[in-house]
Amino acid sequence: MDMTCIVGTDIASFLLYEPELLHHRAASPWGWFSDFSEASGDLGVLTVPERTDGRLVLIDTALPLYLEDGRLRWVGSDGAYCFRCTTGSLTVEESLREYPETRDRQQPQTIHVTHARLLLDGGYLIPSDHANPGFSLAEALEKQLCAWLALPNGTYQVTAHYLEVSDEDNPDDDEATIVLTFARMP
Repeated sequence: MDMTCIVGTDIASFLLYEPELLHHRAASPWGWFSDFSEASGDLGVLTVPERTDGRLVLIDTALPLYLEDGRLRWVGSDGAYCFRCTTGSLTVEESLREYPETRDRQQPQTIHVTHARLLLDGGYLIPSDHANPGFSLAEALEKQLCAWLALPNGTYQVTAHYLEVSDEDNPDDDEATIVLTFARMP
């Protein structure tokens, strides 16, 4: 697989899953896929069963921002993101544009593919008791609020790579800002 897609979010995060495997969450409260504590960030990777067993991957949009006093803050934002999704690796050009600070934060997440595709969702279709904005899957695909990723069945390690824009004054609409690499596990 090697594809590019644009997907929007209003929750500063994206979710990667097979919809059939999350139907049981239709009555769960909105935000069930995260577990924020006051002491630290999202603990969902440790406490949300669907994230620990490979049915759901959460991809945040946090990028490094240096304050005037030199402190580093991680800031996520809503909006449309251009993804390149690949079973290969970063291109040379992408490697040069990758934020060095994010390399230390990269934790591959496991996802199981059983229906030969995954949904990359900006938070609009994830099952919950929160009524979605009334979009059908077809409408969400048309509005670029989600995208299908075709992958052979199997287990994959997904890593999100965050890239700087190559020309901030004239950004290319088709230039990936996040690359998702999928490494098949034996």
